[in-house]
Amino acid sequence: MATVIEKLVSYIKSNKSLSSYFKKTVYNYKYSPASQIVTIKNIEKCKENIVQTLYNKTIFKNYLPKSLNGVEHYIQTSTPEISIYLFKNAIIDIHSSAVLLGKQLIAYRSKNERFNEGFVTAHDSKNAKVDLKKTEELDEGFFLGGNGSWNWFHFLIEIMPKLIVFNKKYCQTILVNEVILKTPSMKKILEILTENKFNVKYLSPDKTYRVKDLYYINDFNHVPFNRLDHFIKAEGTFYNPEIIRSFSHIISQKLSMVSNLPERIFLYRKNTHRVAENQDQILEYLKKFGFVPVYLEELSIEDQISYFKNAKFIVGISGAAWSNMLFCGNNPQAICFIPDNAKEFTAFSNLAKIFEVDFYTQLYANDGVHTDSNFIINFEQFVELFNYIYGKH
Repeated sequence: MATVIEKLVSYIKSNKSLSSYFKKTVYNYKYSPASQIVTIKNIEKCKENIVQTLYNKTIFKNYLPKSLNGVEHYIQTSTPEISIYLFKNAIIDIHSSAVLLGKQLIAYRSKNERFNEGFVTAHDSKNAKVDLKKTEELDEGFFLGGNGSWNWFHFLIEIMPKLIVFNKKYCQTILVNEVILKTPSMKKILEILTENKFNVKYLSPDKTYRVKDLYYINDFNHVPFNRLDHFIKAEGTFYNPEIIRSFSHIISQKLSMVSNLPERIFLYRKNTHRVAENQDQILEYLKKFGFVPVYLEELSIEDQISYFKNAKFIVGISGAAWSNMLFCGNNPQAICFIPDNAKEFTAFSNLAKIFEVDFYTQLYANDGVHTDSNFIINFEQFVELFNYIYGKH
């Protein structure tokens, strides 16, 4: 019997589909409780777990990036109902947006969205494989982790704004990624939003946690973390402009802004990924128009926000730094270089629309993943685009 089980398990591991009831039963027999194949349940169907509904479903105008001679247009994207949920005896991983309840994995995903991060190691449209780690018991907590919680964009845009709509009457403990302790900009944002109103519990990605009373808000700002088909598309991206503007105002009011900064900035990338071979050529051209290079990774959060708040023209390669557009205050113009396989990526174009940034993109050829470096920006195309935008001013 043991030999038969081993052969079946080997087959299951090599099979991309997790949907067969028979395969689930065999796998769970072999690996329970450390690893299980469980059923995915959309969080919107967890009506019995809602303690407060915050926003009704709506339609979001999802703006695609503009390019030279391109016509600005948008697609209509449905947003989910936004609620505060209470899950009892829930298992979580700070690197995953999903919640494990018994044999069900509670998750939100747009069409073709991939979310196998943290303890979710594989999934298809109906089932997921969950691998538990050393598990710690917690009494309660409001969950502020999830896919990309280690990343500045997802932290700033998707996760932290939830704190401004959560009522501490439900729970005074928040659960966050311990990476915040090592990242000064994240730590500062968290300090501003908590102001000693909450107890902060920093969770390790090397553990899973069983929480007796877990409070959870589904995304009102959402960008698909990745897709099963490996494409980068607009569908599935949406924002709540009201909340994101309020969030921006709260942060801006609590920070000491730096004055007398350059109004034209080039977001120079170094010691990181997605670096163009000819970014120095772009910079030298821009210097003729009063642009200065800005190395955001070397700056405090106050300086980063101040540069964006003061800027009237921003140029740079796509990256999490563009999240700081939510602090723009001078209706700036912008050029963002993005890989050609991300021409429908709307995370930044939507943010620009909300904060009144005249945002253009220029594509560069990309044969690999969108994080690759050593690409070349077409200089002649850039000069044409820049002169067009500069002439509008």
